[in-house]
Order: sequence, then C-alpha cells, then structure tokens
Amino acid sequence: MLPQSHIAYTWLALTVAQDVLGVAPDADYRLVALAATAPDLIDKPLATAYFYRRYKSAVLFAHTLLADLAVLWVTLARQPRGWVYGAAFLGHGLLDRIWFYPATFYWPWRGWRFHVWGKRGSEQEEIGKAYWIAFTRRPELWGWELGGLLALAIFVLRWRLYRWPNLRRFLLTGRPGSANA
Repeated sequence: MLPQSHIAYTWLALTVAQDVLGVAPDADYRLVALAATAPDLIDKPLATAYFYRRYKSAVLFAHTLLADLAVLWVTLARQPRGWVYGAAFLGHGLLDRIWFYPATFYWPWRGWRFHVWGKRGSEQEEIGKAYWIAFTRRPELWGWELGGLLALAIFVLRWRLYRWPNLRRFLLTGRPGSANA
C-alpha cells in the first residue's frame, strides 16, 4: 500500500473513533500520519543502506510481530497517552495484511529471513518498476488505493479542508478543528 493510503485510512478511522467513541480528542493528526507510515520510514532506509542486499526485501524489522509487541508494550505500559500513535503504527501492518507473509511477520521465530518480494528482487533497486509490476500483477491493489483516495476525500470533506483557514489550522496544529468552520 502506498503511504498516502496508509495515512488516509488511519485519519478517517481516527475521525470516526473520535466522533463515535469520543476518544483521543487531543490527537495530533500530523503525528498520527508519521506513526501510520513509521514501519516504512524505518524499514526502507535500512533496506537501502544494507539489508536489501542481504535479504532482498524492503519490508523488514518494523513490519514484524516483534515490533508490534514492542510498540504495544511502550504505548500501554510506558506511554499510555500515546496509545493512538501506537494504534496507527499497528494499523500499518493491518493495512499491509502482513500476516500473509509469515517469514516477515513472525521474524525471528520462523527463521532469520524475510519475505522476498519478486523473483528478481527489484523492489529497492527500481522502486517505480516494482510498484508497476505489483499493480499490474495484483489488480486488487487498485481497489485498496482507490479506497485510500475515497477515505482521504471523506476526511477532507468532513473537516472542510478545502477551505484555506481550515487547512491552515490543520497544518499548523495537527487538529482538523470544527466541521462547521
């Protein structure tokens, strides 16, 4: 899944949770976006720097159950007010459906290798080509990305972020504000 879809689905889920359950009213949506993309922000540079040559994967440590358990421990035991950011981090793996790749998800319990993406391992060498191949061979990915665009459109319309004052407030404070503004 592309980064903007991770962010859009997470923002919309948080908005619904705030509206329906009244949770996390002071959440900073900028930090939520960072947390929702954190596994990729951690793993992609590591893959580029070293691990891709070794494992032929750019989905590494931050996409594992071990990382999820560490995030749960930190947010529940050490930083309970940060649970919404921990949930955004965990949501990344949920949206990636990472459990379908047990070599990565259960690392290191199922071995020291990660799932290899593609036969030629082109993911980091030619990222654009890798995405093109993925989207042409797996048409269901288009549905997830179109869903991400729809989630973003609903979020923008819900908070009227097409109006400059609302967008400005959102960018400066990380909070969408009033839908009536």
